[in-house]
Amino acid sequence: MVESPGIPKPRPWLGVLLLVVCTAMWSLNGPLIKLLDREGVPGITIACYRSLLGGLVFLPLAWPRRRALGRVAPGWIIASVATFTLMTATFVIATTKTSAASAIILQNTSPIWVFLLSPLLLREYPGRADALVLLIAMAGVFVIFAGNPHTDMAGMIIAIVSGVGYGALIVVLRALRPVNPTVVACLNALGSGLLLLAPVVWQGALWMTPHALALMVLMGLVQFTLPYALFSMALQHIEAHRASLILLLETILNPIWTYFAVGEIPPPATLLGGPLILAGVAGWLILTLRRELGQKAVD
Repeated sequence: MVESPGIPKPRPWLGVLLLVVCTAMWSLNGPLIKLLDREGVPGITIACYRSLLGGLVFLPLAWPRRRALGRVAPGWIIASVATFTLMTATFVIATTKTSAASAIILQNTSPIWVFLLSPLLLREYPGRADALVLLIAMAGVFVIFAGNPHTDMAGMIIAIVSGVGYGALIVVLRALRPVNPTVVACLNALGSGLLLLAPVVWQGALWMTPHALALMVLMGLVQFTLPYALFSMALQHIEAHRASLILLLETILNPIWTYFAVGEIPPPATLLGGPLILAGVAGWLILTLRRELGQKAVD
């Protein structure tokens, strides 16, 4: 990666660590969404409230650093809020309409879109080895998808749209590297929450039980906003197409937490495709380590 003014020196190992922690926290979305769905909270309300809660928490930290937004073109800021909203809203709705495993798996088609968009928008070109481990990982996604023929079609289509939004967001966040990660996380969360507030009011879905509200606060703070701040920090140290491979770990963790929380059993295809996804991620990590060791030897 080429350093630019206002962008910290890349540390790939730190990017990997931040992404692993981020993925573990993000993977709690499956059980939390299922629990809120059982409380009768619509998916659009879940997406709206968790964004607003998280954005408000980060607002005091982000406000003093707001001038950093002047370092990037306004179009990137608008694109960030738009792709963030598309990704989060469609994923939550998909999880309420189909299994948590299917929703997270289809959302993780995002690396395909990252590979397509990164060369066009960021001038970051994946190597052949990166493409190979992506194919291995995506083969696992295909196996899991093919093994779920009875999944609700509407939920599957919405989840695929979430994957497109996810991939676009990863690329956009790379362009926002000069902006403080806290500002990016706050901007996306608040912007998304405000955009989704209109359909929530229109549906008359503003209110929820105290138990559901407690779950929503947990989701907004621990599962949602903090991981996105870590995600933005990680993308300051690691390329978008490589970050997308590590995030595939969520495909494994999400169904596991959902099983323990609500008893939703992952289909057998998940157990078959999961090892392929892990193999792809492990292969990328090995390639990265070899490159770093080789570069140090040259230096």
